Amino acid sequence: MGDRTFTSAAYKATASSVRSEGGSATKRGEQRHKEGKGLDPLVDPKGFGGIRRSLNRVESTAKGYKLLVGTAILKETRFDTTGSMGGNVQLAFDTLPRSYHLLKEVPGAPLARYDLQVINAIFGDVSDSYVLCRSQAEMDEKIAEQLRLMVPERAGGDSDEDPQYGLFGAAYLTAAAITKLGLKSYDFTVTDARGRGSLDASTLIRVFGDEVFDRTSDNGYQINRKKLPTTEEVVQDLLKISHAFLIQVENDARVHRFWKEIYGADRIITIPTLEHLPEVEAVIIGLTEGTLSLQEVEPFLKKNSEMSTATAIAIARGVANIPLKAQALLPNFDRVPLAGALFKNKDDAWPIDDKGDGASVLDSLGADEPSDSKKPGRIWD
Repeated sequence: MGDRTFTSAAYKATASSVRSEGGSATKRGEQRHKEGKGLDPLVDPKGFGGIRRSLNRVESTAKGYKLLVGTAILKETRFDTTGSMGGNVQLAFDTLPRSYHLLKEVPGAPLARYDLQVINAIFGDVSDSYVLCRSQAEMDEKIAEQLRLMVPERAGGDSDEDPQYGLFGAAYLTAAAITKLGLKSYDFTVTDARGRGSLDASTLIRVFGDEVFDRTSDNGYQINRKKLPTTEEVVQDLLKISHAFLIQVENDARVHRFWKEIYGADRIITIPTLEHLPEVEAVIIGLTEGTLSLQEVEPFLKKNSEMSTATAIAIARGVANIPLKAQALLPNFDRVPLAGALFKNKDDAWPIDDKGDGASVLDSLGADEPSDSKKPGRIWD
């Protein structure tokens, strides 16, 4: 797996290739679809055994296995790509450098100590050609390259969609190293529509393959195909391994009510457009990791992003009621192994000489509680 990470230079080469092919980030995937080849295995949910793996990158040395970059942490974002959301793959491609910069490179970046690994997914409706596309967990320019293989539906209205199959994959067909430490990954669903409250076994087989229930079992989850979990139950299981949030685009009361029943009001953030999605995700992660307090959100945004003061204030207000420091308060948060740590075995969770100080404790994790006057999960009221 090596120690490669995402770089602006490598991304620019990929972006140049996209421009040479006409400028559409999804041209390769759509061309493959037109030729009747189906999804590329890299983004086909059933590809490579169906389970997405976010693993620590190590190399063998005389003293043991050395952690190359840092402990792997996974961020998965699944985008609605129907109707008005049809351009979301292009948006994800265009904003990828900004997203990575905010999460890993700026002063106080919330995921600076980790090996950031990214899954991008897109969903539509069960009547579409593809209900779900889901990339591998990648950490370099392959993040962008796999966006090029996706096939967004684009057409159709903004009626109920089917993100529950993507949520199923995140909950039961993901193996992330961070969970071995008792910590959680990050998960975002981006939509302007309601979903559905239930799943269908035949659609699960269509999306993830004939052996989907064997694969969930291999991954430690016993799913009864005759009594499938509801969408709400899927999200509750997802919350055991991920800090999961619903990003609602536009303020539709019906959409909010539906997702409130699934996620809870404190995990829904409403934004008018996706222009600043990288900033919203970075702030949510920063508040969850404890690298940001509520008072620091506005300065962080003004310093690291081109946005107005009013927009920065609105984002700060909109995320005020999420569960603050949820990652930072977990027992092993200050023991995360850093780059250079040595392990006896390749897949061990803890270093050879772990005495509870595998990573330094953040000096300041404080964040004020939101006041009752702040509206939960709302940006730009």
